Amino acid sequence: MRALLVLSSLLIAASAASGQTLEDAERLVARGDTVGAIAAYEAMIARQERNAEAHYRLGLLYLARVDRDNAVSADRRKAEEHLRYATRFAPDSARYWLALADYFRSQNLITLLVQVPRAVGRAREAAERSGNPVEIAGAAYRAARLAVDHWQQYGRRYTSASPGTPTVVPLAEAEWKYWDEYVTQSVRPAASGMGMRYLAAAEEALQHGLAAQPLDCRLLGLLVVVFGETDRWQEAAALARKVTRLAPDSGRAWALSGLALARINRWHDAQVAFRTALERMTPAERAPYLDIGRIMRKADSIRWEQMPAAARGPYDSVYWEAAKPLAFTETNELQVEFYARLTYVDHRWTDPWRGYRGYATDMGAVYVHYGPPDVWIVQTPDARAVLPGADPTGGQDTLVVERVLDASQTVIWLYRLPQFRFVFEQTSGFAHPYFVSNSGEAFRVDQTLSPARFDNVPVIRALDTIAVQASQFRGPGDSAAIVVFGAVPLRRMTESLPLATLPLVSGALLQDQQGVELLRDRRAETVRVDAATPTVQHRSWRLAMGPGAYVLRVEAYLPAHVRAARSVQPLAVRSFHGSELMLSDLLVAGSVAPRDSTAARWSDYLIEPNGGWFTPGHTVGLLWEAYNLAPDSTGKVSYAVDLRFTIASITRRSTIAQIIGGLGDAMGLSAKGDDRIALRYTRTADATPDGVNVEHLTVELKDAPEGSYTVEVEVTDLRTGRSVASQKVILIDRAPPTRCDPCPAQRP
Repeated sequence: MRALLVLSSLLIAASAASGQTLEDAERLVARGDTVGAIAAYEAMIARQERNAEAHYRLGLLYLARVDRDNAVSADRRKAEEHLRYATRFAPDSARYWLALADYFRSQNLITLLVQVPRAVGRAREAAERSGNPVEIAGAAYRAARLAVDHWQQYGRRYTSASPGTPTVVPLAEAEWKYWDEYVTQSVRPAASGMGMRYLAAAEEALQHGLAAQPLDCRLLGLLVVVFGETDRWQEAAALARKVTRLAPDSGRAWALSGLALARINRWHDAQVAFRTALERMTPAERAPYLDIGRIMRKADSIRWEQMPAAARGPYDSVYWEAAKPLAFTETNELQVEFYARLTYVDHRWTDPWRGYRGYATDMGAVYVHYGPPDVWIVQTPDARAVLPGADPTGGQDTLVVERVLDASQTVIWLYRLPQFRFVFEQTSGFAHPYFVSNSGEAFRVDQTLSPARFDNVPVIRALDTIAVQASQFRGPGDSAAIVVFGAVPLRRMTESLPLATLPLVSGALLQDQQGVELLRDRRAETVRVDAATPTVQHRSWRLAMGPGAYVLRVEAYLPAHVRAARSVQPLAVRSFHGSELMLSDLLVAGSVAPRDSTAARWSDYLIEPNGGWFTPGHTVGLLWEAYNLAPDSTGKVSYAVDLRFTIASITRRSTIAQIIGGLGDAMGLSAKGDDRIALRYTRTADATPDGVNVEHLTVELKDAPEGSYTVEVEVTDLRTGRSVASQKVILIDRAPPTRCDPCPAQRP
């Protein structure tokens, strides 16, 4: 008897020492002692064979150790064994069935993958029997997640236009036209019934889960994604708005509201929603939104990663200010779109059971960089993309689509404007897609060429170009007076709009190299849109700034519509301080005339602004100022002026030039071949107290060929022999300057 008592005491001590309670085993897990925790659970099961919770936790430990590339490992076998025991001994536990579903979902064999829906279904049944809202919501989310993965397989399905015929698609960048032909001629959408059934099943599960847990952002986020798949963004916005009213402190709910609002083009409201979201998020939730390194070029991304945390906030602000499409509006659509993309991919491709976030997947990363693709094709289960060769029989430069039976699908994403293409492969709706063949390398190359694009943002898609010329003159002190002319493409901006009187906001502003605004000249007016609306309307703005390197932005936008035009260019402001001979910029205008006979500075002239575009036969007004010409003993200055028009790369025709106005003693007109005309004249004038001598000319090019011209004026001080010159490039054409393609605003 005494021996039995001693043995019992030893067993109790051994049990306590080995942690044979759930709490002790979990403490081992918390310390990272997985081996000890496994031993503890196994000892517990040896004593209590039907302990479902111990089987469940032990199965999860083995599942966490599974090597995805090893299909027959002991860890796989033991994970399945213990999770099956858990569901056998406690079939009413939703948690156990979901864990078994996770095991099946981690496999690569189709015979195991097809068991996932059954296990998830049993989990939902168990959750309903328990009546536990948390379990109901969790099982519903898992079912919806599975249905969305199946939708990814069966939605957007395309089949060959000629069944049984392989389609060869060159992969080289130079062969983009073949990709375009492929999606327009070689494939066709398949029946979407099966895909829509999966989407409906996902919605049903999510709505059911939200009925149990109305504030569960996992359910809300995936439902927003489901609504978006069929362009039901208005419903998504209403749903998110409802949740933010119920849970105003939920940052994730506010982010979903921002996503939905952006997709219905309520960009300002979306910006407010995202700002509210970031204020209410935890640091971990906020971190991805503040990581702009993910859309930078590699070198910039490395510098961003090495930057101290305290410096990232100001840099983030500068980055987005520089990327802002329109400086004269309060809304930064590009920043909003970045946040919207992150929110979408986080709910679309995140897999919490496999431990990865949506933006870390191949598809999610491409989506964050370039947005939703213009073409999204899923090859049907009996068509698979392989990359065997350079021709239909073998090589390395073609994509051959063959009819084969396979458990995987091929997904093709095409972006038309930048001509990017990416090919993914996915395993029958149970796993996230991954790059096929050279698509991963193509993505890295594309990131170098264009780290991020925002072509899907309406203001960017419609963004037009303003032709701008800026001219600098001596200002007070060491400052420069800057005259900015812009050719606003009003006809294109108002194309397809109803005839009406519309508000138009335009302006010019200077920023420093960090994107900080220094000063602006902004105008608000109304314009009449009708059949007589001119193709281009010219506007002028005036700025004053000291010497330095700046960025000049000129913008025009219609506040009532998503229509805008802009120009962004560097501007080096010169110093006119000093006594040496200097020349202002050459100002080219529609016409130039002095207000009266006392005109002594450029500001004393009536100037018709022109952004540098002239129609054939139009007169060209020229104006410039010379500074610090050396006077002789009588107080006179003498100088020579050389004016040259040089034609660049256009059709040759006879060119006759007339120089008129303000010269009196004009002489020396000569032709240099058929691509250049020149005028030289001398002038004697009184020296002025401020050392400024202003000149103007009006030039008419009769029968001038359409094209680009360099206009140059050179002034030589005849007393000192010193010369200074200035030049401008103008366009003579019947058509206005074309829109840039791609526009710089598409890449922050």
